[in-house]
Amino acid sequence: MAVTAVAAFLVGACIGSFLNVVIHRLPRGESIVSPRSRCPGCGRAIRAWENIPIASFLVLGGKCAGCGGSISWRYPAVELLTATGFAAIYLLDGPGIPLLRDLLFFSLLVPIAFIDIDHRIIPDELSLGGLAAGLLLSFLPGGEWKGSLMGALLGGGIHNATAFL
Repeated sequence: MAVTAVAAFLVGACIGSFLNVVIHRLPRGESIVSPRSRCPGCGRAIRAWENIPIASFLVLGGKCAGCGGSISWRYPAVELLTATGFAAIYLLDGPGIPLLRDLLFFSLLVPIAFIDIDHRIIPDELSLGGLAAGLLLSFLPGGEWKGSLMGALLGGGIHNATAFL
């Protein structure tokens, strides 16, 4: 179980690296797929070995390998938070569908929290993605699809009603 928790930590660190891209680009309306990540200081594309979660930040001393500009502490913090969250969720859930469900929702909550802190918005892509995932997962064994559907309709109705006030 400990080896698998370490694997969950490593996968979480990689997911956290991607979530950093989501946190940075989604509020700006940029693609989360391309182009490759770049140094905000000099614009140089970040090479693969410079993009290893947590480790690259430590090896590079928190500096860009190209221009020597500072790299925000937030990047390794998000990676470490996500890695720790993945390991903890694995240890709590064990293998199975609940693990996948909880990892998915944790992976949605991390960028939601950081984007909300920075921009005071919760992007529709994340909230509606969570809504869709929740509804789909409610059809799996042990799920309560009727309650989930009612909750989605009620929540969506309240949300839309506030738009008219």
